[in-house]
Amino acid sequence: MIVIMALLMYAAVLGVLGDRLLVRTPWAARHPRAALRAWHSCAVAFFASIAVALVVIAHDLWEHAVVWLFHAGKPQVHVAYGGVWHVEGIADAALLLLLLASATMGALAARRLVAARREEARVRLLADALGSDGLDGHDGVRVLEHDAPTAFCIPGGRHGSRIVVSRGALGTLTGNELAAAIAHERGHLHLGHHRKILLADVVTAAFGWCGMLRGYAHQVRRLSEMAADDHAAREHGRRAVATALLRMCTVAPGPVGPGALAMAGPDPAERIRRLIAGKAAPAGRLRRAAVACATAALIALPAAFALGPALLVADTAHCTGHCHE
Repeated sequence: MIVIMALLMYAAVLGVLGDRLLVRTPWAARHPRAALRAWHSCAVAFFASIAVALVVIAHDLWEHAVVWLFHAGKPQVHVAYGGVWHVEGIADAALLLLLLASATMGALAARRLVAARREEARVRLLADALGSDGLDGHDGVRVLEHDAPTAFCIPGGRHGSRIVVSRGALGTLTGNELAAAIAHERGHLHLGHHRKILLADVVTAAFGWCGMLRGYAHQVRRLSEMAADDHAAREHGRRAVATALLRMCTVAPGPVGPGALAMAGPDPAERIRRLIAGKAAPAGRLRRAAVACATAALIALPAAFALGPALLVADTAHCTGHCHE
């Protein structure tokens, strides 16, 4: 019983307090890639806690696994995992709930993935049909004949991905600003932001309504844009990224589908202030190691909660009656 309560409380802490802490923490804007790892680790640990709790509640399945893996005595395992609170039918109900939750999440993810792929294919077809190749100095970039300045990217692997800039962007941005905008979009593709945003959208749609991880989707979008800004700034300078963003935000937006990540994405004013405030503090080895350890601990704790009692009764299968005394 203690194991299950610990797992459920840990999930609640991650879903509510962890969410609020990561939304409000000031270091996230300074180190967006580390903050993204923290958000994804928090989401993985949240799901792991709930899933492991349901598996433990389905005690027959869990106890057989512990007996086999740890060479433990079944009576000792039964007592260690709170067999005394057994309620008729709770194991079957927990297993059914786990299967239903998994199927629901899988169906929601599949539906969103199909919709995203369909929209990406539509925008890719539009870019291929109405755009043209041949932008000097920028291989693989298509130019879309549209007066509004815009730049966006479409995922699709080595041959399916596209970076698109409008004719209006070519007339509005300087050479360095245009290069910064293209580097920003390359950063999205290189860092796999489309997949991570899709994951966050699914999680928020499934649990945000009850207050769990409700900031996940917005923060992943926000931090992904900042990470792409930093990717471009390392090549072309923060000022070039900021001025390119400012120029594209001061006019009517160009044609961008929901499946594409545009340069002028969410929170442009915050991103511009961040870029012109000065060079971001580099994340040193100690900070990177601390973040890596913290995110690993977040994910490992559900397993530690679940396997702790199993370790205490390991190698007790050979015991007789004196093991209970």
